[in-house]
Amino acid sequence: MKRVLPPGYSPLPFNPALGVPQQVQVTAGGRSLAVSLVAVTADLVATLTAPPVAPVVDGASEESRRTQSVGDARAVLAAPPPAALGISAVRPYLVVVDAGRVLGSAPVVVGRPLAFGTSASSGLLLEVLFLDLRLAAGSLVEPGDVGSRILAGFRDPAVSSAGQPRQPVAVEGDPHDRLD
Repeated sequence: MKRVLPPGYSPLPFNPALGVPQQVQVTAGGRSLAVSLVAVTADLVATLTAPPVAPVVDGASEESRRTQSVGDARAVLAAPPPAALGISAVRPYLVVVDAGRVLGSAPVVVGRPLAFGTSASSGLLLEVLFLDLRLAAGSLVEPGDVGSRILAGFRDPAVSSAGQPRQPVAVEGDPHDRLD
């Protein structure tokens, strides 16, 4: 399934073949911002020794609902570490910097817009949306085409939302009447 950025979003030019960390420049709110995609690994040795094409970040699993419960949390915490690097051992983060000042960092969650620069004085400067993120172990070690995918976009809320309400408008009548 090919995903397309929603209206108002411009693509972030991340190149999966360049590996991670990676930084791109965007202009929002009249400022030049540096947007960096980084990945934090819980097991560096496993990351370095994993096959380069082994998936370590899969946005589809982030999007899907978790139907399993942990069960006994004490048993999970006392269990020995897994033999292989799991998808949960690597966590991608997005960091936004404005003129050397960090506006914010947030864990990447596919399908959820990430807002940066929200404060009483600065307002919302940038909103980033990831539609697809798949990182292979090799992309965390060195640049190369190892099957990673990155599809992300950004929007400048000051430009994109002119005339658009931030919250959905309440619909008159019974909402159940609109169900098929």
